[in-house]
Parts: sequence; C-alpha cells; structure tokens
Amino acid sequence: MTFRAAFNTSKSRLPLLTEPTAVVRLLSQLSSMPTGETARPAVDLNTVAERFVHQLSRGREPTVGDWNKIIWCIWSTEPAIAEHSDALEGVLARVAQMRRKRPYRQLASVYLAEFAPDRPRLDRISYVLSSFAPVAGEPWTGLNARYDMFNGTGPIVQMARAALGKQMNVQAFLQAIGLSNSVAGSEFAAFMHGEGLKILRGTPITAAPERLDTIRRWCLGPDDKLLFPVWGKEMARALTLPFGDMIPAQADRDLISGFLTKRFGDPRIDRASWIGLDDVSDILKRWLTEQSLRQFFDVVDRIAPDGAWKYRRKFWLAFHAHRLIRNAWVVFGDDGAAEARRAFGREALFGVFDRAGRKSIQQGHAVLLLDFGQCIVADWSYDGFCNIWANGSSAKTPGLNLASYSSNDVRRPLPTDRTEQNLRQHDIFGHGGSENYVWQNRVARRLQELTGVRVQQSEYTVR
Repeated sequence: MTFRAAFNTSKSRLPLLTEPTAVVRLLSQLSSMPTGETARPAVDLNTVAERFVHQLSRGREPTVGDWNKIIWCIWSTEPAIAEHSDALEGVLARVAQMRRKRPYRQLASVYLAEFAPDRPRLDRISYVLSSFAPVAGEPWTGLNARYDMFNGTGPIVQMARAALGKQMNVQAFLQAIGLSNSVAGSEFAAFMHGEGLKILRGTPITAAPERLDTIRRWCLGPDDKLLFPVWGKEMARALTLPFGDMIPAQADRDLISGFLTKRFGDPRIDRASWIGLDDVSDILKRWLTEQSLRQFFDVVDRIAPDGAWKYRRKFWLAFHAHRLIRNAWVVFGDDGAAEARRAFGREALFGVFDRAGRKSIQQGHAVLLLDFGQCIVADWSYDGFCNIWANGSSAKTPGLNLASYSSNDVRRPLPTDRTEQNLRQHDIFGHGGSENYVWQNRVARRLQELTGVRVQQSEYTVR
C-alpha cells in the first residue's frame, strides 16, 4: 500500500501527503516492528535528524534504526524534521500506513512534550493525530474523542476550563484522564496552565480568600512551590489585576500582599524581582502604602498616645485617596519596632533608627516617610516636625525603604530663627492647631504648590 492509499483509507478526510520515494520501500520492514511504550531515545538526535534528511535528499533509504527515532526529531533538533517537507511527510505517512500503536504514540508523545502554538507544521501534525487516534488504543482514542486534544489551542483552553471547574490543577487533571506523570510536566501541560491563568485573569472577583485559594490550587504544589515557575508572573497578574481600581478590605489586601511579597519580595525594595510586573507592582505598592500608613498610626497610637493622631491619620489618608502618595515607609525606634512586630508579625517591613544624628531618639519617636514624586515628606511623631524636600532641593533628600536611618537622614536642620514663618520657608511645619486644621492647611497648600493637586479641608476633616 502506498502512502496515499494509506491516508485515503482513513475514515477522516485527510489532505494528501507528498510521497517520498526513498521511504516507500521501507514500509514493509517497519510494519513488522514490535509495538510498546515509547520513550525519548538516549542518543544524539541532532545526528539522527541530519543523517535522515541527508539520506532522503540523496534518494537513499534511512536505516530502520533512524526511522525508529526520527519522530523525536520533528521540532527540537537541528535540523528539525518539521522544516523539511519530504522528511515530515514520510514520518506522517508512516503513522498513517502502519496503523500501529507505537508510531502513533511516539508522535503523540512528541506533540505533548514539545507543544507550542507556533511550532512549524503544527496543523499538519495535529490532523494526523486526530485522524488516526482510533487505531492508537487507550488513552489516546478516548482522549481524542472526548477532548479533541490534538486539534491545536482551542481544545487546550476547554481542558483548562474543565480542570478549573473541577477545582483541579493541570497535573491532577491530566493524570485523572489517564495520562502519565511525564505528560503532567510537558509543554502541553505548561501551555494549558497558562491558558488557565488567562481564564482566571478574566474572571470577576468574588472574595479575596476564595481568589487566593483558587490561585494556590492552580499554581502551587504540595511543597508550596510553583508548579510552572515560568508562569509565576502571570500568576501574580491573575491574582491581582482583576481588582483593578478596587480597594479591597484591609484583611483582603494584607492577605494578597503577604502572598505576593513572600514570593517576589516587597516591590518597594526588591525591584529586580518585579521587572516586567509594573502593572501588578503599581497595585501592590498602593496597597502597601496604605498598609504603611496604618502601621505608623496604629503603632504610634500605642507607644505615644496623643489625641492628635486621628487628625494626622485623616490628613495623610486624604492624600492617599487622591493617589498622590507613590510610596510610604515607616522608621521606628526600639519601642516602635517591637510593637510593630507584635502587631503586624515578625515579617513586617520598616526601617529602624540607629544611634547617629543630632536628634536623640526617645521613646515614642517614629517617622512616616512619604514619596509624592515631586517631593519627599518626613512626618515625625509627637515632638517632631513635618519636613518637606522638594525635587531639586540642595539639601540631601531621604531615601525610602532603607533598613536603618540616623535622625539626620529624616529631618531638615532647624534654623536659628524658629518662628513659624521662617520654619515654613525652610519647608518645616509644626503640628500646632490640629483641631482647627492650622498645620494641615499649611502643609496642604505647600503640597498643592509642588504636586498641582488641591486636597480640600473637607476631605481631611475629622467627624
């Protein structure tokens, strides 16, 4: 039987294949070869592919040994058989004419192991696998009938949906439908995992804990490590981007922020880990900014009780609501650091004071550092000032997200003349008159000059 006849006898209508004369005479030999499980040969497949193509180009018959291995050379070798028409048609014709399990299973194994939607001649190979699945035996016959799994990317998306619907990850789903552990780690499985993340990214948010549970189940193994590390960044997007401009509840923000910072680090500090994830880090930094604001005020409320804190909290949260604060960082003394770890956990991130600097650090001292883009603000606790450094200022501007600071790092030098007017000229503001919004209005006007955004008193009025 010729190659063309083999294809024409298929129940499915299959496009005709070119008939390479060099391989026709080998089919009688190949048809008598034993069937069985397939595995990638432990030989130099580049050499096999090169020899195979060379023999066909000379009109010679490749050896039986090369025929047995050539399917593994379709995509991943140099040369790749899929890029040589005569060689590929001969390989596919072998699957069609032999009507044996082994060559089909070899081709199916290669398809799954090396799948990518842009593989050369993928449609041709997909068609052969779909058409001849009935002669392949289980699990291939049943899988092709139920999922049409060799028909390109569409069925993979549907399989991902099915797995998500069953609350199973890719590996568990593929094993449940009869595929081996080796397939669970294949490129086919990785692509299916990525398609699942796209589905999740487009799924509306219900509740943050439920979303996180779904992501954990889809992305993490029993050891809490990523099943497909290459998709780690898309995992972060699927978890975070559906929130968009929403501001989740405090507990939900902390839950998701904790999960992501554990794997990628704090985007305010470990910037290298967030390269290519600006969309996610922007959302997370907004949440972490609010977390730092809350951390500062919750802690100073305990270590330095003062009725004025409610005014400062309301004031800075009003600027945060306008998305003016790009970053926030807290610096604590020993007492504040101990309280922050007690309240927010041992992994809470903040800076601490060292012993250097002109201003000695007393109990209850803490500083809230805020980055407005056009300026940096350092707002001290109870007996300190609010300091502002405009961009281009000749004075050294504090850096955010450092582990330690001297008092000099986060305060402007006080002038000899400490009248309110002179202090304001040095961008230093006292905290007098909180109840009447005296200092708040002064600072708000200065920040409006620098940012161009006016925050109304009504937005930071305590009611």
